[in-house]
Amino acid sequence: MSIFDELVEELKEENLLEETVLDRRRERSEANAGVSVSAREFPAVGVAADALFETELPDGSPEPSTATDQSQDFFRKQAMEEVSTLQMVEHVLSGIEREHMKLIPKAYDDLDVKKALHRFMQVGAMSDNEKSSEAESAFYAEAQNWSTSLSDRDRNISVANLRRYCENSRPVLSSQALIALARFFRNAPFSEAVRGKFDFVMTRLFSRDIGDEKRKLLFPDSETLGHISTLYSKWSSLSVREDEQDRSEVDGAVGTFRGFIAEAEAAEKFDDLISSDFFNRIRLFKEQTNEAFFLPTVVAAAIECNVRIGNRFVELIKSEQDANTEGLLEEKYGYTYDTIISNAAGKTLLLQDLLKEEALDRPNTAEAETQAAATAPHLKFERTPADEMARWSLFAVNKWLVAVTVLVIAACGGILFWPETAASADSGIDIAPAFEISDPAIKAHLREASTNNETLYAETATTWDGLSEDEQKEFLSKAYVFAKGKGLRKVSFLNARGKTVAFASESRVDIYGP
Repeated sequence: MSIFDELVEELKEENLLEETVLDRRRERSEANAGVSVSAREFPAVGVAADALFETELPDGSPEPSTATDQSQDFFRKQAMEEVSTLQMVEHVLSGIEREHMKLIPKAYDDLDVKKALHRFMQVGAMSDNEKSSEAESAFYAEAQNWSTSLSDRDRNISVANLRRYCENSRPVLSSQALIALARFFRNAPFSEAVRGKFDFVMTRLFSRDIGDEKRKLLFPDSETLGHISTLYSKWSSLSVREDEQDRSEVDGAVGTFRGFIAEAEAAEKFDDLISSDFFNRIRLFKEQTNEAFFLPTVVAAAIECNVRIGNRFVELIKSEQDANTEGLLEEKYGYTYDTIISNAAGKTLLLQDLLKEEALDRPNTAEAETQAAATAPHLKFERTPADEMARWSLFAVNKWLVAVTVLVIAACGGILFWPETAASADSGIDIAPAFEISDPAIKAHLREASTNNETLYAETATTWDGLSEDEQKEFLSKAYVFAKGKGLRKVSFLNARGKTVAFASESRVDIYGP
């Protein structure tokens, strides 16, 4: 087992992850005779799996022993890992498009890639270096086309969408899938969104959930740095070296991250961080690091900073919850800091969710009263004395029986007359009148609208799910201003299934997600 394989196993054990769809597919492949271990991650399409991933040498050929042969084996294995990575990324992006953006995924036709890989695997086992080089170049050209297509699709996916998918995926994503995502974002054309996604994936890969919305680092600093360097050495990535001239820049970045950790853990109140513009300063600093963020030492420091800041945020909110009511905290902070805190912590942190969980942990007064009633001593009733029963005769009438009989007769009469009165009864139902939205900007992401009392109800279009959380809040705010101009005081957005996905009033603007 290589160092890289040992890292994967160690991460799987530490993360305590469940099996994934990809794992199940791999297990099914294991039952097929002739399929190599490396082939299990990406079953062939249009080509027999045992032929596509055949790595044995032709009859009579010597086993690879020279440095050149070993080098060829290394590149063949790297080629298979490249295809495995692209397939896992394809799976994740398609899931995000389907579940969070409500789009029909346009999967890449990877047949040419697998054919090129098949040829490279066959030719690469021979001694003809010229043919092997041609096959290798052809394969990487096809793989690059696939990677470019995935990058184009990824540009339409926000960091928040990626976070929600990875955090809510059931079964959860495996360590291999997270490593594939990290490798993809590391090699993708640089942008701030790509850096943010890489930041999130690496933080999730090197930490695990410990309950109460907190996470724990899997390894000490030095081990995390060593594992990141190991991953980089196995990826066909851009050259990333911490040269001597960059040493001061790297040390400065690490020192800044540690300063953020110390500032967060020294804060006694959440207001202390808000008043110092703490989370905006973290965002700006990460943006300023640019591609230097990918340096292993900087990434390791960022992962630790994300985890510890996220944990401190949860602690501060819960401590303030003890001194305030849920309503006061919602009114004080609202949704304003959710996105920026989630980016700073490398995980989704929503104030309302934290408050709801805290409220559930508190003793419920109604439940306490119910339990008290259940444990109260039961009254003991004695049987009616025999002498009272003697006063009843065979023809005595029970008044309760008479009352029940009258009710049954009345019900039967109601059933007989119901068909005649149903039509007139329907006319009394209060139906929310349809409402015409004249503003094209407001109508862009809505299908139908109606009003009831002082509330504007609107069904969201499919384009609503494609907006980022910030864009959804901005659009909701505009819709509220529009509704207010029409004399309405509240706005409620519903999806096609009738579930409320957003709400706005004078005091709050909330996004509830899909």
